[in-house]
Amino acid sequence: MPRLFADLALGRGDGRYPRLMRALGGVKLLILDDWGLEPLGPSSAATCWRSSRTVTGRGATIITSQVPVDRWHD
Repeated sequence: MPRLFADLALGRGDGRYPRLMRALGGVKLLILDDWGLEPLGPSSAATCWRSSRTVTGRGATIITSQVPVDRWHD
């Protein structure tokens, strides 16, 4: 996830963001790995929501983390 957020942030700056989001929408399975290793800022949280909504109804999303579930809200 940290790499995805970094790539999407760069994409916002250089104009690739819409293309990157379309590419995410084309996947059958979106795996969001390393959830919670870095705090989500407002931009990253919005990106995570948009990414998961992009595949809704067309694919599946799996979220993985090494952080215990009870610490996700921290």
